[in-house]
Amino acid sequence: MGGAAGHMSHPFDLNSVDTGNDLLDFFEKAKKFVEKEAAGAVKIDGVNVSFKVVEYNGVHQFAVDRGSMKEIDISGITMDRVDQRFPEGHGMRPAIKTLLMILNKSLRNIKDELEILGMWDDATLFLNTEYVAGTTNVTKYDENFLAIHGMNQFYQRTAKSGASKGNVRPGAERPDGLKAPSSEVLYDPKVMTKLIKKLNVVANEYGFQVYGSVPTQRLEGTDIDFSSTLSQPFTVQVSDDREITKSLKDWLSEASNPRYKTVKLKNGKKTHPLHKELYKAILGGSPAIVDLIEDADAEAAIYGAIFMHATRMLGNDVLRGLTSPMGNVMDHEGVVLRDDKLFGMNPVKITGEFILGGMGSAFQDDTSLNEDEEDFVGYEHKPVKEDEDADPVVDADYTGETIAFVPGAFKPPHMGHLKMVEQYAKRSDIDRVIILISSPKKKNRTLDDGTVVKATHAEDVWKLLLTSAGLADNPKVDLRISKEPSPIGGTLDMIGKNGILKAGDKVILGASDKPVDEGSDIPDWHRWLFVSDKDVKEGVEVMDLESNAVKAFNRQGGTAFRATDMRDLISKAQTDIKAIDELEEFVGEENVFELLAIFGMGPRQSEVNEATVSAAVQGAPAVKPNFPGLDVPDENAEQEKQSRLKTNKTENVDLSMLDEVMKLIIGKGISQ
Repeated sequence: MGGAAGHMSHPFDLNSVDTGNDLLDFFEKAKKFVEKEAAGAVKIDGVNVSFKVVEYNGVHQFAVDRGSMKEIDISGITMDRVDQRFPEGHGMRPAIKTLLMILNKSLRNIKDELEILGMWDDATLFLNTEYVAGTTNVTKYDENFLAIHGMNQFYQRTAKSGASKGNVRPGAERPDGLKAPSSEVLYDPKVMTKLIKKLNVVANEYGFQVYGSVPTQRLEGTDIDFSSTLSQPFTVQVSDDREITKSLKDWLSEASNPRYKTVKLKNGKKTHPLHKELYKAILGGSPAIVDLIEDADAEAAIYGAIFMHATRMLGNDVLRGLTSPMGNVMDHEGVVLRDDKLFGMNPVKITGEFILGGMGSAFQDDTSLNEDEEDFVGYEHKPVKEDEDADPVVDADYTGETIAFVPGAFKPPHMGHLKMVEQYAKRSDIDRVIILISSPKKKNRTLDDGTVVKATHAEDVWKLLLTSAGLADNPKVDLRISKEPSPIGGTLDMIGKNGILKAGDKVILGASDKPVDEGSDIPDWHRWLFVSDKDVKEGVEVMDLESNAVKAFNRQGGTAFRATDMRDLISKAQTDIKAIDELEEFVGEENVFELLAIFGMGPRQSEVNEATVSAAVQGAPAVKPNFPGLDVPDENAEQEKQSRLKTNKTENVDLSMLDEVMKLIIGKGISQ
């Protein structure tokens, strides 16, 4: 964690941990603490982002604050200032735009909660969050999400040097000796839970999930035991012909915490004794201490490695004994402990193996917090040699394609979606239109009878719509089901470095000019604003969003097509003929009964055709009889709907009966 929330302490960072025995005492307390139900919280491996509410030109909106003394952070990085704070190519740029979009779209619905939390009119308070988009530093998550750790408050501060000299950050009075930019504040957890629930309504539209603190619990059948770890030997290679080996417990019994010291390397640079690279060098035994560290600093460097090693290995013991609603804690960055009596006023983290694993980041470091402080020069890294043979092979004659992506969950697809595809398919400058159906794993959409609208349903409805529009056999139109739960995530996979595109291709990210929400002035194409050059394969160009957004196709009267309305109508269709009439607008008059058949409400059209042929052979009438005084075509159509509804109901009964018969047959072993 960094930025506005500050650095979350490791055990060796605590003021109470001065010796190796103090470190052991901490882990004994931590063991007892996490064995309590829901005592700890999962430490998410993501990117720390802090959101506050600011008032700009009389309008409240969310803004990001990185915690620096720069004016743009103090006043707030609003949506229109993201590009100013994060240069092109910065990994935070697309993430911030997406998250601000979600938060600002939710603002009206969560105002009451923000007021109760105190954030509505106090920009010194902020939500401390962790942003995750699939794979992070080292952890593979199966969804994009935002985890809200809690709420913090900035400390008042005045920049004394640097480019920000004289800038004043408002906030709470800072306790003596404390350097953290902010501290956690108490809040009503019920209010935060309600806020998160409301945020998810919008976040899900963007392929995101919002979580609060994820509690840990003891893993059944396991005990947290440090004895084996403490008995393990730890060897320090002093020179080529001399080494010192002791048990970890013995090392800790004599070690003091070197957290306030610096050590000088043989190459003349200085670093911190609790530095990952220095620890790795001592752990590996190469180079030897005499070749790595100046003699006067050798003890501090060795004790630093001991504290790092003990924190790592004892931390692993703790994490192995814990699970959570998000799975075993070993699969995450670690566990967070909060108890001011045991661990101090701010949280402390146990990360175990992640001390070594979480070395890199897909995001550029933001060092602005240290602009007034001395920066340690880390252990010298060896340059990485580029593998020239790893470059992708590009056909020299390939001139590239222009591909429009139209992604969505499509629960189910309707005429509004079809018209978008039609507009892209008609353009002579577009070579392919890829319709990408996502496969949500958690947020299912259902009919009233409990039927889950699946990706395969969406595929069948799309085939129906494309056939009626004459696009089913069009080589430009490519219909696919993605394995990704998010439509946007699935698209990014396809256009990313491991995707299907080639250098020279151009990408159109499908969207329309309709507002993202009723009463909003934000157009649909804004959902792609976060995409940058870093998200696409090298040599692939993302076309301008606004100029390539199609004109929205609406229902009669100007209201937008909504999948929610369509699901309601499908649910009512078996008992309400008016619902069938309305469905005609969503899929076309000729497709309604085939649509209902896709969801198990009657036979597919092929079965109906077979029945029609059979009836004709037997001499059945081609049309229903008419009644005097009634409009013949209308009455025939009405009777046809009634007949199909009856067929639908009969089909459901027959299928149910068949199911019961099959159970009986299998139960008696007759099917063998």
